[in-house]
Amino acid sequence: MESIGFSNKSHKEDYVQTKDKVMDALKDHFRPEFLNRLDEIIVFDILSHEAIKEIVNLRIKVVKDRLTAKGIELDVSEQALAYLAEEGYDPHYGARPLNRLIQNKILNPVASYIISNGVKKGDAVSVSVKNKDILIEKLKRKVRSGVRVKSKSTA
Repeated sequence: MESIGFSNKSHKEDYVQTKDKVMDALKDHFRPEFLNRLDEIIVFDILSHEAIKEIVNLRIKVVKDRLTAKGIELDVSEQALAYLAEEGYDPHYGARPLNRLIQNKILNPVASYIISNGVKKGDAVSVSVKNKDILIEKLKRKVRSGVRVKSKSTA
């Protein structure tokens, strides 16, 4: 019997119940001879919001490291990280859409800036959220009498 509405079951109980349903469906669909040839059947759990946020942080760290190697600093706001976690997650595909989102919303605009010489070695790029979309800004760092000054220009 499937449950509807609120449940007092733990996450582990939900996972066990889901795994049992999957195994029953496999037994209904495949012959026992085939199932006996499998060493193990793994049922993946749906990613939590905390796991998605951690994946976002890991993917952004890779982008930051790539840009740091080119002498460009990347600053990503907490709102931008939350936006990426929300928009880049699909319950059916997991975190796969996240890579495309980072590519389209961050890497491509920054790469265009670099190609057009808008962002150079020593510059910084800021990623924030404005009007429910990612905003990329170049922060040109100039040194005047020992003080760093940030001037913004939008992508």
